[in-house]
Amino acid sequence: MKIEIINKLNSLNTKINYHNKKYHFEDNPEITDFEFDELCKEYDNLILAHPELHFMERKSIGSNISNQFEKFQHAKPMGSLVNAFTFGDVRDFIDRTNKFLSLNKKNELEIMCEPKIDGLSISLLYLNGSLIEAVTRGDGSIGEIVTENVKTIKDIPHTLLSKHPKFIEIRGEIFMNKENFNLLNQSQVAKAQKIFATPRNAAAGSIRQKEVETLKDRKLNFFAFSVGEFTNDFIFETQEELLNNFRRMGLKINDLNHKAKNFKELEAFYFDILSKRNKLDYEIDGIVYKIDNINLQRRLGNLSRAPRWAVAHKLPPEIVETKILNIETQVGRTGALTPVGKLEPIKVGGVIVSNVSLHNEDEISRKDIRIGDTIKLQRAGDVIPKVIGVNLEKRSSNSKKYSPPEICPSCKSYTVKSPDEAIRRCTGGVICPAQSVEKLKHFVSKNAFNIDGLGDKLIEMLFNEKIITDFNDIFEIKKYEDYLIKKEGLGALSITNLLKSIDSKRSIKLDKLIYALGIRQIGETNSKLLAHNYNSFDNLCLEMLQAKDKTNESYYKLISIDQIGEKIAIDLISYFNSPANKNIFKKLLKNITIENYTDLSIQSPYSGKTIVLTGTLKTMSRDEAKQLIQRMGAKIGNTISKNTDYLIIGDNPGSKAKKAEELNVKIINEDEWIKIIKE
Repeated sequence: MKIEIINKLNSLNTKINYHNKKYHFEDNPEITDFEFDELCKEYDNLILAHPELHFMERKSIGSNISNQFEKFQHAKPMGSLVNAFTFGDVRDFIDRTNKFLSLNKKNELEIMCEPKIDGLSISLLYLNGSLIEAVTRGDGSIGEIVTENVKTIKDIPHTLLSKHPKFIEIRGEIFMNKENFNLLNQSQVAKAQKIFATPRNAAAGSIRQKEVETLKDRKLNFFAFSVGEFTNDFIFETQEELLNNFRRMGLKINDLNHKAKNFKELEAFYFDILSKRNKLDYEIDGIVYKIDNINLQRRLGNLSRAPRWAVAHKLPPEIVETKILNIETQVGRTGALTPVGKLEPIKVGGVIVSNVSLHNEDEISRKDIRIGDTIKLQRAGDVIPKVIGVNLEKRSSNSKKYSPPEICPSCKSYTVKSPDEAIRRCTGGVICPAQSVEKLKHFVSKNAFNIDGLGDKLIEMLFNEKIITDFNDIFEIKKYEDYLIKKEGLGALSITNLLKSIDSKRSIKLDKLIYALGIRQIGETNSKLLAHNYNSFDNLCLEMLQAKDKTNESYYKLISIDQIGEKIAIDLISYFNSPANKNIFKKLLKNITIENYTDLSIQSPYSGKTIVLTGTLKTMSRDEAKQLIQRMGAKIGNTISKNTDYLIIGDNPGSKAKKAEELNVKIINEDEWIKIIKE
């Protein structure tokens, strides 16, 4: 049972780390704050239920920092906060505090209540009153120095007012208010540049700008809320006094901060903030409750990643109602048809929303969404708003159920829906303009070729004018330079910068190229797996050609790669053997250089070998075992074949062990495996 729990914890931890990176490092979240909190809550509850696994407690904060800015080690780590989702959770926090301090439960602790701003945490270091350094939270221990960028924010004084200590580290939140966020996105649309999902993403992305001049137009704000290191000439006894000291030194604090003298006042503050939430000109995602007495804070100390003396009470996701005016269909790069609800524009989560993805026809049927319906819409810091239901009381008597399109709206080809898939697809393939445009957008996207200046709107325009119709055309766009310079909204400078950006991306790593091609079912993880197993693009193409024959060794090699099953193999073989795609590769290779895959793992006797796992391991999870195999430079297989070099077996190994014996594959038991790792 413990192995199952550990495996579950490892799986949850992988998801948490992935979404942490998307939110904190890439400023590009994929799930709502609520959904992320639920993952963390599930992980933490498993640890609470199994205290013997306390060593697996979450300790990470934020995400790994980038290599863009100089690094700085925080003298005092910048922690995160334990979350509370109900008043019961808040009451538990207070009870735990009383118990830790050996106080009577009836004792009413004074609590400082502070709206939790949805922004970017920052540390400001002042020496003799002058701002000498500004550092992001980073991973909690090491942040990035962004001093020059922070100095553009009017709310942050370069010099503190009188009565300041010799040295002080002031911590707070940088944010962008709703009005400036909307203005920024309007500007981004006009420039055909990235649209920011939320004000928090806009603030974080702005602070990481290398061009300080760009930042001056983005109008960021700041509230101070805490202190890190300071010299002993700075004295305060309560959180309230600390905040008042900040104000006297010329720093901004939130005017809504309030000291509650008992739990009843705390509840009243929560509901007051909830009622004001939509009227605030900045985003909040909760309320932070802090034990007001600083001496008690010091006695309480910290957990591994959060203080014992504070908790963040999360606000429920904001829900609004609006009408679905129409349901239109978008066609993706793999032919997937996505129904999109066109809405009466509504403000939710600080953003005006006029479109919402309805995902697929099964989801529409399950929720019984119809044109003209009044829907309940939720947006809690997420990239895409979400329909959580229909207000049936407001449904019109002549409403009609949604009928999925049998003909593609882009190329008029037939659409099909496989019985084992929720997605309907266009059968047009290369003749479908919508698929072609989406493939081009994906090809130049951040995690693919990452070509700056070639935004979605510009790609659509260039495609419609038949300047860019396939991948290779991007690298031959210079012949249209004079024509493009004269186009309205472009100009000489933007075209010059675009051409420089394209030229700088004529060399690409193999795994990035595979991802850029936009092959169905091949994301970043599978792209790395393929690059790791085939090493060069020429070899990959040759192996896919030979894999057309299912009796060929190349086919068995393909389906034996970990996470590559028969369905993915069919898509890969089909893609690389398409005459149209072969023609595109032939032209593309004249304009780009593909770097062979370089394995960064350690060199060992197992480098390049294929290892398969079977059975239950007692000493580690399967995910950890796979990670160790990759670090040794080996490849992970999922089936036994002639290409398998080793089989590692745990308890109840199943049929793979028998097949390995038949094929004379070397079998390693778990004890031998542990010995190999140690060596």
